[in-house]
Amino acid sequence: MGIKSRILVVDDDRFYQEFCTEILHEDYEIHTTFTGQEALALVTEIEFDLMLLDLVMPGMEGLEVLEKAKQMRPEMDVIIMTGYATVESAVRCLKAGASDYLMKPLNPEELKIEVKRTVELRHLLAEHEEMKSLLTIYESIQRVSSSLEIERIYRLGLDALMIALHADCGVSIFFDQKEDDLKYWAGIEEGDARLLSDLVKSSHLQTIPKKLSVRQTPELAKEKSPAGHLKMRSMALFPFRALDRLEGAMAVFSSEPFDESAVTGNVKFVYEQIRRSFENAIKYQDAQRLIFIDDLTGMFNTRYLDLVLQNEMSRARRFKKHIALLFIDIDFFKLVNDNYGHLVGSYVIVETARVLKTCLRDIDITVRYGGDEFIVILAETDRPGAAVVGERIRKELESHVFHPKDKLDIKVTCCVGIAAYPEDASSREELIHLADQAMYRGKETTRNVVYCANEL
Repeated sequence: MGIKSRILVVDDDRFYQEFCTEILHEDYEIHTTFTGQEALALVTEIEFDLMLLDLVMPGMEGLEVLEKAKQMRPEMDVIIMTGYATVESAVRCLKAGASDYLMKPLNPEELKIEVKRTVELRHLLAEHEEMKSLLTIYESIQRVSSSLEIERIYRLGLDALMIALHADCGVSIFFDQKEDDLKYWAGIEEGDARLLSDLVKSSHLQTIPKKLSVRQTPELAKEKSPAGHLKMRSMALFPFRALDRLEGAMAVFSSEPFDESAVTGNVKFVYEQIRRSFENAIKYQDAQRLIFIDDLTGMFNTRYLDLVLQNEMSRARRFKKHIALLFIDIDFFKLVNDNYGHLVGSYVIVETARVLKTCLRDIDITVRYGGDEFIVILAETDRPGAAVVGERIRKELESHVFHPKDKLDIKVTCCVGIAAYPEDASSREELIHLADQAMYRGKETTRNVVYCANEL
């Protein structure tokens, strides 16, 4: 009897773990786990032929597990199991590398047939090395092409290039004034990644070509070199441009010399697909900015509010978390416009937006609701926690001095209204309405105050 194929069942419901084990254990070696984190840890230790993955789980959701697992083991198949499948979720999973998906409640015969088909196809491909290599490259490119998020392209693109070139390690280096240039690295520790990144930026990016280039780098392998311990003897450099401006590059390294003739065909195809995906992501980012960003403050606008608040409330409902909403209005803002003009009023709006952001976490979402009104969404925050944030904002704005022009100092205050899910509201509309009412309670009383919905 041959070695059984290994299958990992990832589901937070013990019933489905036992169901899959009962149906499949005679023909396959079955492993089970409850969480995505545990699944990824097992994938690093054991070579599984197939993962049966639940799409909706607490903590790390199935789609994120799928993406990370396919990066770690591109040759492993993944079948999604879900009771909440839509056309959109199915397409996202297939684009991210899933072989197929099954609807819950699972049908025993359908499960057996789908698992058998997937495993046998993988074994057939394994017998044809060239076809297997091409399939792995194709799957890696499919994941890149399906992404419109630049941060994911930094990761997925580098992984695809390393697969195509059989490289030992690599770094994604992209310029950003606000963040570190090193975006992603693979095959090495973070310290060594930063070392290689610095060497590439200082020695190679100054003369980076418009197209990919292969360079033998014996200096990196010398004992006296800062990166000598890595023993990297060659480098392939892949530049990325937008509007003919160099945005950054991906560099992959090998302990053996790269053959110039090897950087053709498949590698050029992979690079071209990543380059196009990168350009599309930039265009998409620009389009998103036009759609969802307020021109004056750079904050999100009400279009984005409708989208993100619905998503955040669905997440809070699913995982039994809290969410709070702050409705903020500047006191007597009309007097600023009347006394100093609309240019000064616009300055006060922009500066208020900046002050708000200094009081919040990176994960908090700020929206310009209109005029001098702002909304802040605080994820995983209950009413008392939101009250602390609201009071921090009120005090910070009260003490802030605005300097729109020489010899002109302006001070303003604000009213903050707070509503929380699930304590005060059960819907998106109700959450906004109650926070708005709480804010108006402050305007009708003392102003420069924080009110919660339960105080109405």
